[in-house]
Amino acid sequence: MATRSRRGSQARSTELRSFKRELNVLRLIHSKCNISRIELSKETGLSAASITAIVQNLIDKGLVSETGHNTSALGRKPVSLSLRDDAGFVVGVDLGSFYTRVVVTDVRGTLVCKEESKTGMPDGRDLVISRTLQTIHRAIHDSGKPRSAFRGIGMGHSGVIDASKGLVLSFPRPGQMAEWKNVPLRDILEREFGVPCLLEDSVRAIATAEKHFGLEAGLADFIYVDVGMGIGAAIFLDGKLYRGSGGSAGEFGHMTVDEHGPLCCCGNNGCLETLASCGAIIQSVRSAIEKGVDSKVREWAQGDLSRISIEMIGQAARQNDSLSFRVLHDAVSHIAVALADVVNLLNPHILVFGGALFRSAPELFLEPLQRTIKQRALEKSANEVQLKISTLGSEAGALGAGRLISEIVVERLYQEA
Repeated sequence: MATRSRRGSQARSTELRSFKRELNVLRLIHSKCNISRIELSKETGLSAASITAIVQNLIDKGLVSETGHNTSALGRKPVSLSLRDDAGFVVGVDLGSFYTRVVVTDVRGTLVCKEESKTGMPDGRDLVISRTLQTIHRAIHDSGKPRSAFRGIGMGHSGVIDASKGLVLSFPRPGQMAEWKNVPLRDILEREFGVPCLLEDSVRAIATAEKHFGLEAGLADFIYVDVGMGIGAAIFLDGKLYRGSGGSAGEFGHMTVDEHGPLCCCGNNGCLETLASCGAIIQSVRSAIEKGVDSKVREWAQGDLSRISIEMIGQAARQNDSLSFRVLHDAVSHIAVALADVVNLLNPHILVFGGALFRSAPELFLEPLQRTIKQRALEKSANEVQLKISTLGSEAGALGAGRLISEIVVERLYQEA
């Protein structure tokens, strides 16, 4: 009796090890599209024979396909592998302060379609959520894919997020604190669509897109800094998103850069966000024009200062508008001062910048950022860090949220196969 029990236990243990090996290989194929069997063997430490057997099993299960030859290899070109493009589809959502962007992709991240709608935050949380759900339904319909093919939805939100519970804990923006307190967005999505859903901080979602689809695709260690209406950062260490003990790592916008500075929505004075976010930049330009400072921005806004945008200010700065150039220079200087501390603390290899500010006039920013970091950070760390501006578009947050949920979907597909 005891012998049968031991044999049963050994069989279960062997089966579990096999399950873990296959799932690990599937995750690698997902994370490194067009990877070869040889590369899989190197990555996992498994023998070529074991990898061949595992890959064949994944192909037989309808999860993996051979996608051609790896043209980067010398000599005989090994066959590359990828997830099947019809294995399943996901939805990625970026619920932003001004726009809600929705993408439909396959589990590999290939874009099928995208939708955009105005968020209308001042209209209240309930209307915002209702419009967001409608936009998701429309994207699914417009994709032309059957509803049954959709396996998950990922959403990015720019508030303070508890990703493990799927909650928006708060949204530190004027007029939004009470509206977005402890909102169970993940549960709302799952009730509406009946598929696994995920909620993540929007900057971490964008950084995920950067890691898989952007300049730093495949890079294990980098920091992404996003400057829009708020300011945030995301940190990748050893290929993994660093969240901190409570999941709140990356609140770069709430570093204090002027202890006597403006009051921030978080309750602190002089946060970076109050001095260098797009909202702060727009307000500085608007205030200067109201005081009589001449600027191309006044003309372009046709006298309606509520129409001033960060894109307008960036374009004016490109055309040597002194007010716009000075305000942008001041904002970038504040960002660089805070980044010097980050460079000293973490010694990153790459800093990637994104968001509306860096899309508005990218050619104006890298040199002053680099100069200030060199002035303020330790010489070794300052010389080692590389600064780059993201080439991803405004749908990056939605793409990243879709990528995050696809990791959960891939595991479920394997379990169901």
